[in-house]
Amino acid sequence: MNKLTKPLLAYTFSHFCVDFACFFVLFGVFKVSQNSLQNVSIGFLTYNVIAFGLQPIIGKICDDNPRIPIGIIGCFIVLLGLFASGFPWISLLICAFGNASFHIGGGIDNLRFAKGKIARSGIFVSSGALGVFLGTIVGNGNKALVYLPVTIIVASIILIALFAVKYEDGDVCDISIASDFPYATVLVLIFVSIMIRSYVGGIIPMDWKTASFVFLPATSAFFGKALGGILGYKYGAKNIGVTALMLSIPFLYFGKNIALLSAIGIVLFNITMPITLSVVASKLPYNPGLAFGLTTLALLCGNIPSFFIKVPEILVFLLLLVLIVISSICVLLSTKNNINGDEVL
Repeated sequence: MNKLTKPLLAYTFSHFCVDFACFFVLFGVFKVSQNSLQNVSIGFLTYNVIAFGLQPIIGKICDDNPRIPIGIIGCFIVLLGLFASGFPWISLLICAFGNASFHIGGGIDNLRFAKGKIARSGIFVSSGALGVFLGTIVGNGNKALVYLPVTIIVASIILIALFAVKYEDGDVCDISIASDFPYATVLVLIFVSIMIRSYVGGIIPMDWKTASFVFLPATSAFFGKALGGILGYKYGAKNIGVTALMLSIPFLYFGKNIALLSAIGIVLFNITMPITLSVVASKLPYNPGLAFGLTTLALLCGNIPSFFIKVPEILVFLLLLVLIVISSICVLLSTKNNINGDEVL
């Protein structure tokens, strides 16, 4: 195991733990303390705005001050939020800020030490889906189990302290999969693609979803994000990104009532995650924190409409079809198949 594998594993495990802890707070501490659905919705929206919206700012600060150990600081902040669980709103706000800080730390680490490959970021981000799912399940009405997230956050702090690699002056993100379109054009295309992924992920029809299969969407998203970087590097980011998105359409459609088909569709749909992140990083090689933060800001922008607009069921698949096609076009125009000048295919 080389010196860059250990921090990847430490941050990937910690990503699971941080998201587990934060969603434990959302469902096990905050939700049960509120007396109306409106208050719950406002709280969840506030969490998303802080956790995702602040990342570009935190990222830019850390790019300008690369020796700030923001990953481990984020874990400590989340731990503080868990200790404040007796005050639900305060706990939510602290955990949201800690989540934003940790993600920037992990994002910077995995972009700075990518060595031209996009798999590293996909692996790091993938574990969050499992953390969100299990944090929701364990936390749902079980505030007494708060010792579980406390324990794993402490473990995360220890692992990052032991294995995080110190940055050296001159460390830059050396990924190169962005197309030759102008900087602003590429960022707009990727921003739109990520917004679509965020929004569509919340409206995918899953009539088969029961208690027996409740784990399937999160597990599928986990595998899709992890596979995206590996396949994108081996077979070409543009090839894999566009093909996966287009192939996801029939699986998501016919999978409405069939769990296995839906799971395959969700895997394919999530494959673009590390690809879109790496495209942004390609255009901002000296600002990996800002690059990571811009992608989470796009996720936030795609997520917000779901809080205010409910699409009629009869129109869901038509909207899904149109948006995925648009996302595919965005990936096609913003991405290329070569990494560090070497053609993959």
